[in-house]
Amino acid sequence: MEGNYFETCKGLRQGDPLSPLLFNLVGDVLTRMLIKASNQGLIKGLLSDLDGKGVVSLQYADDTILFSTNDEQSLRNLKCTLVWFEKISGMRINYHKSELIPLNLEEDETHRIAHIFHCPVGSFPIKYLGIPLHFDKLRREDVQPLVDKILRKIASWKGKLLSHAARVVLIKTCLASIPVYLLSFIKFPKWAIKTLNTHLANCLWNDSDGHHKYHLVNWDTMSMPKDFGGLGVPNLRDLNICLLGSWIKRYNADEGKLWKISLISNIRLQSLISFTVRTQVPPSSSRG
Repeated sequence: MEGNYFETCKGLRQGDPLSPLLFNLVGDVLTRMLIKASNQGLIKGLLSDLDGKGVVSLQYADDTILFSTNDEQSLRNLKCTLVWFEKISGMRINYHKSELIPLNLEEDETHRIAHIFHCPVGSFPIKYLGIPLHFDKLRREDVQPLVDKILRKIASWKGKLLSHAARVVLIKTCLASIPVYLLSFIKFPKWAIKTLNTHLANCLWNDSDGHHKYHLVNWDTMSMPKDFGGLGVPNLRDLNICLLGSWIKRYNADEGKLWKISLISNIRLQSLISFTVRTQVPPSSSRG
C-alpha cells in the first residue's frame, strides 16, 4: 500500500532509544548558557572563592540543581536564562515540581525568591540522583524510606516455590545488589543493616508471617566466603565500609577536581569553627 509521505514534527516518540541522547544534547546547551551568563557576570553561583565565577549548576540527565546567591538581579537574570532556554529548545521547565532550597535566608526573603521562580519552598534532606543530601547527619526518618523500598522488593521476590539453592542465587545476584548504590555514598546505621540482614535471612530460610522456619545457621556464618564455610553472601556492613573507603582512592587520583577542593575547604572550615568554639569556652572553676 503506497501513499504520500507525511511530514514529521519536532520531538521523538516516548521510549525511542534516541530520546536520552537528544535530551543530553539539549541539557548540554543549558549548561553552556549558564556558564556563559556566569562569565559575563549576569548570574552569580556559589563558592566563588573556589572556582572563579562559582558553581552554577550540577546536571545529570534530567536531574539538575541550580545554585545562586540571593542577589535579586542575579536571580532575575537566572530566570531569564531559563526562559530563553525554553524558547530555544522547545522544552518546558515544570516549576511546580521544582523546589527552592534556602540556605541561611530569612523567611520573607525566601518567599520573595520563590515568587520570582514561581516554585514551592523545600527543605533538607533533598534527593539528587536518588541519594538524600543533608548538611547534617541523616536521621532515622530520612533513611527509613530507603530501607522500606528495599524491603518491598525483598517481599515481592520471595519465591515460595524456589529451592534453597535458588534462594541463595537470588540473594547473591539480586537482593544484595539493590542497596549497593546507596551503600557507596551513605554509611548505613546499625539498625538499617540489621533490618536488611534479617529480611535477607528470612528470605533464605523461607521464614515469613504464619510460616515460621528455624534458621539453622546464623547470618554471620552465611556471609563468610565459601572457603571458610559460608555461602559467599555479601556482608552489607563490610561492603558498606569498603565502598566508602574507595573514595580515598578517588580522592588521591582526582587532582584539582572541584569536589576535592570543596571537601578540603569544608574540613578546614569545620576545624576553624571547632577551634573557635574551644577557645571561647571558659575554663571550669576549680573547687577548693
